[in-house]
Amino acid sequence: MTEDIATLFSNNEANVNWRYTGPFDKAKQKVQADNLLHLAARIQNKDKFVNICKQNIALVAQRNEYGNNPLHEAARSGVLLLTVKEISHYLETEADNKIKKAVEAGDRKEASRLQKELKCNKKYIKDALCCKDYAFNKKRETPLYYLDAAQQKEIKQIVGIKDSFICNQKFHLCLYIVGTIVCIAALCLSLYLLFLVSQSLALASVATIASGGATCLLFKACNGIYGLYDESTVVTDSVAIHPLGGNSLDRV
Repeated sequence: MTEDIATLFSNNEANVNWRYTGPFDKAKQKVQADNLLHLAARIQNKDKFVNICKQNIALVAQRNEYGNNPLHEAARSGVLLLTVKEISHYLETEADNKIKKAVEAGDRKEASRLQKELKCNKKYIKDALCCKDYAFNKKRETPLYYLDAAQQKEIKQIVGIKDSFICNQKFHLCLYIVGTIVCIAALCLSLYLLFLVSQSLALASVATIASGGATCLLFKACNGIYGLYDESTVVTDSVAIHPLGGNSLDRV
C-alpha cells in the first residue's frame, strides 16, 4: 500500500491544496480526508513534507476523518522531530531575512507585519501539536503521544510549548490532598460543634454523611469497573479494525 500512496502523492503533489476524497460512493457524501502532508509523512518523505509546509504551513492543522493531522502521521512514521526542526528553522530564517531588509529600507510597518506573520506561522505548528481543536484525534491522542519523553521535551523547546504548572498532575494531586484534609478538618469541627448543641442531631448527621459517602464510593467503583470493561472492548476492536501504523487509505 506504501507504493500506492507514493503514486497518489506523486500524481497530485503539484496541487498543494489537494485533498483525498475517494473512493466515491453514491450512497454517501465524499469525506474530505488526507492532504499531501499526510501522504508525505506516511511514506516518510521528510523533504517533500518540509517543502509543502514552506508553501502552505496551514496544512499541518488539517485533520482527516480519524482526527489525525499530518503531524500525527509524521510522529508515527518517525520523522516528526526532524520535520519540526527544519520547518521552524526555515520559518525563522526566512522571516529574519525579510524583516532585516524591511528595517534597512525603513519600512517599520512591513517589519511589524512580518513579525506577526512569523508568530502566526509558528502557531500553526504549535496548535497541531497541542491545541485541543487541532491536535487531538478521535482517540484523544496528540502527535506528541507517539514520541518518547526526550523527543517531546526537544520539540516543546523548539516550538515554545511550556508545560503549565496548573496542568501538572503532581500539582493537581497536591491540591486534592490539601483540599481533602481541609474538608475533613472542617467536617470534624462542624460535627463537634453540632455535638455540643445536640448529640442526637450530630449522630444523625454522621449517619447521613456515612451513607452518602458509601453510596458515592459504590457508584464510582461500579463506574470504574464499567469503564475498564468498555476500554478493553474499544482496544480489542481497535486492534482488529484499526491497527497502529496503518494508513487511512486502506482502513475500513
